[in-house]
Amino acid sequence: MDPKDDLYRFSPVTFNDHAGKLWIVTILSLIYTSLIALARAYIKYKMFGFDDVLFTAATVLHLAQAIAVFIGLSNGLGKFNSITTAEQWAISSKCTIASVILSLLALSLAKCSVLALIHRIISSKPGKNKMVCVALMMFTGLWGVGSSLAWLVNCRAGTLLTVNNVKQCPDQSARWGVITAIDILTEILTWLLVLHLSWSVNISFARKCQVVTAFSFRIPLIAISSVHLAYSQTYPSSLEPQFAVTNTLICQQVMIAWSLISATMPNLKNFLKSFSIGMGFPVAFDFTMSGSSKAYALQSLRNNRSTNAASATATAHSANWRPDQWEWSFTCKYKGFIHVMSRQVRGTLPAARIWKKPLAGSGDKD
Repeated sequence: MDPKDDLYRFSPVTFNDHAGKLWIVTILSLIYTSLIALARAYIKYKMFGFDDVLFTAATVLHLAQAIAVFIGLSNGLGKFNSITTAEQWAISSKCTIASVILSLLALSLAKCSVLALIHRIISSKPGKNKMVCVALMMFTGLWGVGSSLAWLVNCRAGTLLTVNNVKQCPDQSARWGVITAIDILTEILTWLLVLHLSWSVNISFARKCQVVTAFSFRIPLIAISSVHLAYSQTYPSSLEPQFAVTNTLICQQVMIAWSLISATMPNLKNFLKSFSIGMGFPVAFDFTMSGSSKAYALQSLRNNRSTNAASATATAHSANWRPDQWEWSFTCKYKGFIHVMSRQVRGTLPAARIWKKPLAGSGDKD
């Protein structure tokens, strides 16, 4: 390779300069999270909730930490300390600390957005599950704030990426160990909560698996967080900490991006249909059934609202855009049950009697 080619590159990757790798991963992370945020806004248009507010805040914090990384990259971050100045060490150290704190808060809010979605799903369900969800959400929020403060205690911001960082910022490995352990614990508890909720509802096994799968996209975060912990223990003792911290920050970008992406997966329409609850979908939980308190029957919202003809008609018009109505008719038609299902609907809805009555003045008889 001609060395002159490096003159035309934005950030060439060499043996003593890996800033280009961090540039690429950070930019890609921003692109992916921006696309997923737009997709989420489109999917949940006119159905926004508190979970979307938390997700938006996490996305803004992700952008802020990326800006901090960009400023650090412009001041020697990702390069050998020996080829940069002491002033650049101080700036890159402060930028790294800012990006780490913002990333911890973003991860915390992304977790809370998932828990807020779960709380939204079970908000009308009596029992302890709602309290457990709220408690876990509060614990996750405290983890984000507490981790940020714990990482800053007894640490001089301008010396993080210098050869004196072990003295100026002691016990960094222990701090990251505790932060990562609680991070993994909250992910496991959230997944177990989803597993418990889905298996305590009277829906098909396929639906249960679909619900659990929607939240299982967060499981890879456990592995990414573990890799991040391994890299975070290498740069403090390095002779070139500005260079050695590159892999840690790369894992950080991947972790935030995947956290935001996986927080949006349960909001996809196919997954939302599996929840079968009153978020504008035509099926809801019936909490009034007799029997076990842990089993909940499913009932149609259309049947619930069919006490008068006007209500049933309004429900039919408002659900025109929902794919469930089309899928129901399509399935019945091709299975040969269209006439049977039609009779059931006409016999169930009181409004159907109006259709069967003759018009005033006509000679038809009922």
